[in-house]
Amino acid sequence: MPSKMESIFYKCVITRNGREVFKMPKNYKRIFANNLNIPKNCTAEDRENIADIKDILSTGPTRDNYIRFFHTLLWYEETILRINLKKYNKPSLPLQREIGCYVLTVPGLAEKRPSLMIGDFLLVIPPDSGVVFEGVINDTTETTVKIQGLHKDFDAYYERNKVFEIRFILSRSSLERMHQYVQCIKQEHQESKTFPTKSKKVKKVYPISMFYNALIGNNVEQRMAVENIVSKTSGRAPYLLHGPPGTGKTVTVVEAILQLVQKNSNNRILVCTDSNMAADHVAAALVKYRTRFPQKNFLLRANSKLRAWETLPESVAPFSNGTNRDDFEEVTIQEFMSYNITITTLAHSSVYATRLKAEKYERYITHLFIDEAAQGNEPQCLIPICGLLSSKGSLILAGDPLQLGPVIISHSARSYGLGVSLMERLQKTFPMYHPEDGDPNYTVMLRNNFRSNPDILRIPNALFYNEQLNAKAAIDPISNTDILHEGHPSRAIAFHGILSREEKSSASTSFFNNMELEIVQKYVSTLVDEHGVLLEDIGVVTPYIRQASKVKSWLLEKGYEKVEVGTVEAFQGKEKRIIIVSTVRANTNMLEHDARYQLGFLVDDKRFNVALTRAKAKIIIIGNPVCLSKDVKWRLYIQLCREFGTYYGYQHE
Repeated sequence: MPSKMESIFYKCVITRNGREVFKMPKNYKRIFANNLNIPKNCTAEDRENIADIKDILSTGPTRDNYIRFFHTLLWYEETILRINLKKYNKPSLPLQREIGCYVLTVPGLAEKRPSLMIGDFLLVIPPDSGVVFEGVINDTTETTVKIQGLHKDFDAYYERNKVFEIRFILSRSSLERMHQYVQCIKQEHQESKTFPTKSKKVKKVYPISMFYNALIGNNVEQRMAVENIVSKTSGRAPYLLHGPPGTGKTVTVVEAILQLVQKNSNNRILVCTDSNMAADHVAAALVKYRTRFPQKNFLLRANSKLRAWETLPESVAPFSNGTNRDDFEEVTIQEFMSYNITITTLAHSSVYATRLKAEKYERYITHLFIDEAAQGNEPQCLIPICGLLSSKGSLILAGDPLQLGPVIISHSARSYGLGVSLMERLQKTFPMYHPEDGDPNYTVMLRNNFRSNPDILRIPNALFYNEQLNAKAAIDPISNTDILHEGHPSRAIAFHGILSREEKSSASTSFFNNMELEIVQKYVSTLVDEHGVLLEDIGVVTPYIRQASKVKSWLLEKGYEKVEVGTVEAFQGKEKRIIIVSTVRANTNMLEHDARYQLGFLVDDKRFNVALTRAKAKIIIIGNPVCLSKDVKWRLYIQLCREFGTYYGYQHE
């Protein structure tokens, strides 16, 4: 007989239009909104529910509580998302009409607090009309959202400068997808992927004599990874490819995929990533080998119609189901199944999982690669695992849990485990996946860094990788060049101190720092004009969208638009010859605020790691040393620059 808690869960799973819907149990919203605290007027039932929830979440995921654990965390996240969305509701806002849509300027729209998302709904209510129109967000910018889907009758109510009441509604579709595949993990026989056991029988590793990328054959860890993946040494358990920055994770994944296609043309390989950018990156790497595989259905880049099409690489376009929203074509499940290699995002894989089930096909994917696996939360990863991967299929998780993790809005849901990827949990929980002394039949850590100068690697290697990384990049003369002619010998890392303050405008809650902007301008101009550095070899990283916008505006004025600018998230997986970092923050009292909202990289180990390891030859950090020195990581960086003689600007002891 089920317990009271289990009965609550059974009642929350209802069927609507032939699909299961995971309705939040009664009173849970109030409990989560209260952050599991017991209010004064709490009922006995609420006290019991709070105790049960705390018990599940504090225990962590186990075989017995796995389904309840992640349903609970997803409901926790949903509650906070709904609460935060209400902050954008306004009684009177004007709409601007553009071709095919309406544009709404949203006060307070900022990075991840939360950002309004494509697919979220909103209600537009004309004044004194008694009528409500529903629309959907189909694009966002720093301060605006584009709205489509309003009924044609809305035109009769629209007037320029007329104001409307706006209410935002959370789209539950992405949450529902995760609930669905959490629910079915047992019935789909995929528990071996989340609670793996080590096989008593050691599988034979078959050596590979011909590599498509010849360099892999001479790299011990890369070769080991490819041969173990192809030989399926982990059995039904996942195989973990731990790829620290610049160690060739993507080329290793690509080689393994090519070897699997060559070994058996009936293999069906699915590559899923958390983002379109990461999916495009793998696709572009595979396209280079197209001439070696003449079959018609070699590769499909399966996109959502709502993706940002302007970022689709030109080389990938012939293999994509569209290049813009106008020529986009839906992919039937039969077409999807016909390709040797299919690449899509974790979220979009649900489209094909749903169609597969609707047309009563068996799950057919023989090999599922989840690249940048540390960026997706565990329920997200279950979508292709439970929806498309054969129960006998191979799961390969490739990524680096020491770089950016999942983006979770609820601080509590994140800390209880929703912010931990499946890859990270396996590494921490199961000894055969330990990055340093794990079983090579189940995992390998790539150790040769081909990207960065040894100076750049020094601190990340010591702080995060236990000195396991070997610097193999060729020395670039710019590493030892004194950029601003300070008259000192130079190294690959530099710090430029400035006693500044951050600001924000009334139209945005994102921060900027004009004094740091001036220093960024000075470095970029000098690099280009005096040292002949190509624009595309320079990257500017900053934690705040507003600062990025200001840098971009100046670059555009100068004709330097080929210099790439973005947040840490935008640079994950990328590299540049020279990286300039504008830290922006100067107020030490705001560091806790940044940590709560996952902003900046001043107090976040993973963001710090990513920010430093994008640079190949030189990294220049611009910031307030008084503020930065509050954190041990930045103190180490500043001290090392002092030792190297590459600390410039305002001196702070």
